[in-house]
Amino acid sequence: MVIPLSIGFFFSRDADQPWRLGNWRHRLSSLDGKTLLLGFGLILMILGLLLSASRMGIVSLLISFSLISLLFRNPRRGTKISRMPLLIFGLALLWAAWIGLDAVMSRFFTISEGLESRWMIWANTFGILKDFPFLGSGLGTFTEVFSMYRSFHIVGLITHAENDFLQLASEAGLFGAGLLLILFLFLFFAAVLGIRSHSHGRSRRYIGIGGLVGVLALMFHSVVERNIQVPANAFLYVVMWAMVLTIALEPRSKKSTVSTKE
Repeated sequence: MVIPLSIGFFFSRDADQPWRLGNWRHRLSSLDGKTLLLGFGLILMILGLLLSASRMGIVSLLISFSLISLLFRNPRRGTKISRMPLLIFGLALLWAAWIGLDAVMSRFFTISEGLESRWMIWANTFGILKDFPFLGSGLGTFTEVFSMYRSFHIVGLITHAENDFLQLASEAGLFGAGLLLILFLFLFFAAVLGIRSHSHGRSRRYIGIGGLVGVLALMFHSVVERNIQVPANAFLYVVMWAMVLTIALEPRSKKSTVSTKE
């Protein structure tokens, strides 16, 4: 979540600077210490995620950078993508390759084994949803209820469904999950429309896009993992939504005043 938001903040520091229209050598030589430190921190976060060997985490990171490269482009310059995010990711990838990516690459060759175990858990979780379709089995009951539906042998208890959304549907039912889906779509479209109202090159637009991409990255990762159930992740998830919506729903009069000052 924090990596796309940090990239948005990195771009926001570059926005509306007097040297931003110069060539890349001029812009690179004009970077201040805080911007360089932020860029170094970004590379470290990407490096940490790559070396964690989290397959879906890495895939989410790649999708995030693809979206940011497309959404951060400036039509006035006539470019199809923004090159800076790709440069940051390339530097982190080179550093990771120098350290060694053998363990990371080997994880992707065993992806079928991980999907097979997850598929069995998902199939049994669907059994819970089938028996409790409307209101679910109750929030926080997954660990106890799943043991009665488990169709395979495993040592210990399964405490989560390896899918935040499927587990939510089994505990809250289609009614509860549907209400949250409607709320998410409402907030998502409100955020998109609000961010689009900011002109290209403005600092708030970059932060809003980065925060929204970070939220979507976590939700994409949650398709095969439990993320939002972790209190720290849930807290950060809510904070990032608050930041994005604050930027998106900023009064138009205030936007006009800020744009004039910038």
